[in-house]
Amino acid sequence: MPEKQEKERELKAAFIQHLPERIASINSDWAKLTSADWDKQQLAKLNQKVQGLTGASGRYGLINLSESSFSLEVYLNALAGTDSTPTLDQSETGQTLISAMKHEVELIRSKSGAEQHSDKLIYLLHANSDLAPGLADMLHEQECTVLSFNHPDDVEGEVQRRLPNVLIIDATFLPKIGLLNRELAIQQEHHKTQVGIICLSQSRDLEQRLLALRSGVDAYYLAPINTQELVDKVIELASPKRDRYRILVVEDDPSQAEFAASILQKSGMKTLAITDPMKVIDALDEFRPDLILMDLYMPNANGIELTTIIREHPAFIMTPVVFLSGEQDTDKQLHALSVGGDDFLSKPIRPRHLINTITNRVERARILEKKRHYPSSRDPVTGLYNRRYFYEKLDAITTNSQQSAVIGGVLYLTLPESNESTIDSRLLSNLCNHLFDVLEEQDIAARIDDNSIAILLLRPHQKNIIAVAEKLAARLINLTDKQQFPIGIALTDNEIMSASELIENAAAACAEIKQSSNTIKLYQEGDGASGHTTQHALPLLLKQAIQKDSFQLLFRTLGHPHKAEPEAYELKLRLRLPDGKQLGSTEILSIANEEGLAAEVSQWLIEHALLTLEEKRTEGKQIKLIVELASSTIFQGSLTGWLKDQLRARQMVGFGLIFEYRIADLSANLKLSKQHFAELRDMGIQVSLSRFGASAAAIKVLHYLHAEYVHIAGPILEDDSKAIEGVIEQIHQNGTKIILPARQNPESISPRWREAADLIPIISGTTRH
Repeated sequence: MPEKQEKERELKAAFIQHLPERIASINSDWAKLTSADWDKQQLAKLNQKVQGLTGASGRYGLINLSESSFSLEVYLNALAGTDSTPTLDQSETGQTLISAMKHEVELIRSKSGAEQHSDKLIYLLHANSDLAPGLADMLHEQECTVLSFNHPDDVEGEVQRRLPNVLIIDATFLPKIGLLNRELAIQQEHHKTQVGIICLSQSRDLEQRLLALRSGVDAYYLAPINTQELVDKVIELASPKRDRYRILVVEDDPSQAEFAASILQKSGMKTLAITDPMKVIDALDEFRPDLILMDLYMPNANGIELTTIIREHPAFIMTPVVFLSGEQDTDKQLHALSVGGDDFLSKPIRPRHLINTITNRVERARILEKKRHYPSSRDPVTGLYNRRYFYEKLDAITTNSQQSAVIGGVLYLTLPESNESTIDSRLLSNLCNHLFDVLEEQDIAARIDDNSIAILLLRPHQKNIIAVAEKLAARLINLTDKQQFPIGIALTDNEIMSASELIENAAAACAEIKQSSNTIKLYQEGDGASGHTTQHALPLLLKQAIQKDSFQLLFRTLGHPHKAEPEAYELKLRLRLPDGKQLGSTEILSIANEEGLAAEVSQWLIEHALLTLEEKRTEGKQIKLIVELASSTIFQGSLTGWLKDQLRARQMVGFGLIFEYRIADLSANLKLSKQHFAELRDMGIQVSLSRFGASAAAIKVLHYLHAEYVHIAGPILEDDSKAIEGVIEQIHQNGTKIILPARQNPESISPRWREAADLIPIISGTTRH
């Protein structure tokens, strides 16, 4: 898979992982906004947060979530003009829209393998809610019941009434939980159950860590805490344990086999006893054990021979084999382990020893198996974190940036250019050594690609982050006498942005250094343009958006309540400006045309459309995506060859894509346009003509170009004359389908157009523009 696509998929995975936190944050903000005095400034911040979610969801092809989020966005825009607190009905409408978003997130996470859980009781003993922002809300999202306490004595009293599934404690309470621990032990023994204990700490003090260990803590988290990871651990501890261990007992003596099996069964394990060693391989395939308990000496095939054969089967190479034998010779025991055995137990053996050994071996094997599917987060050569882990941590920081007392920052470092195809390993090793000397333990440095490294920092103030960059630059200046190591810096600084935006900003600042004599640069929103967004600044901002890949993408649903059309969506570009305003799709395409950027913008749109089509097809769904493109790309001839390469690389055709062009723009060269449309159809792509009027000239162009769709111009939608009926008839005679534009008041569209339309905007949740 191309590097760019792989990065995009990793960013999407990180985004999905932290979606519950984003929804919980929006839900919390809405609750505060509607329960206190009306605050327009807080409403604006909430709307920015929702806009970011809408655009990012669209960018990653999460169509339904983008739609639901956009509905809330439009509703918040409508409230911006009011000066009073929303009524009860208005509050409930907002809550309904947020609930729809929650539902979409549940579906997304379910498809991505993130399970939902219920009926869990969590006790939270905390002194500082900032340790894990949004924790209670996110646990509620997982249908957990959360009870908060401020003193261990209160928890002790509650434990006597009912045991929680998990107890989360602030480390500051560790010296005071002696009585609570004693009560927990009594109640756990009485109820024959186990309570998971998690400790949250701001200190790296070893004595505190030891105290937590001696207090029976199952998991220990240091600030800054990834709330989503914490929630996942809570759910893991609170959930019923996995299916019973499956143990295959291989023993030629039936009484010995029955004895071992009975011990294991009483401890809750499922067993299968085999007394004929020649049937072991068949039993492995049928029973699929978690562990094999093997006798050493048996007729026809001994345990060493069987283990050697078992290890030749890829499916059982990780299955633990524990020998159980009366053999006391150490050399023979070691020989048995050398062929693939994991442990050797001597007969006679105490039941508890047998159970503990098997339990430990199975759990260790499961951990190793998990690591096979989820590789280490660090690169074994450089010691740097891998890119996916970096993206996950970065997304967690940006998600919680407004609740955090610290500032997050990304340092983006490019390695010196070389004529060689690979970076000098010695240079890279020396660079990493300098990194580890400068960085603190909680900082995360990762190799983003062959030529760049990114570092995630959390510090009390932006000056601390800049100081790290300066110190690192001073260290690296003597590393090579050939070229500098430019370092770009981007900060969260309580701004609402996605992980991709933050790293793109840092990369953009780094790129600008190459044009100057500086070694570090702090990214400023609107660099090169005025702080107040003027018309003059827009072209520069558009160029930066292309360079940083920072467009947002919206999906507008199209359909018809009475016609069996497949799912269809209009793709709309959006760009957030430095002053917080949004630049819409029409303005973006217009500026792109004027500045000679139409091809780059069109390629960005098409790439994301293709990614969305790919994902929908893996789900077994066929959809149509209407992508508005600048007509200048036809006349420049800059798109067709690139598009063929894209489809070839993805091993797909363009079926499902509908390219839309303004009909007036095509008149500059209708012959070339017709030729271009024929090339698109050869790739499976259909065509739509937008701003289609009711004139005879428009009908002539349609007949000449044979477009599959026309997107009707707004001014004629209210026309209900008989002449319109004739236009509709000619459109349908051409085999062309009709798309209606979005209207604030759909009832203003004449009945003739509504009846004739094949695709109309579908309103989701509330009326919107």
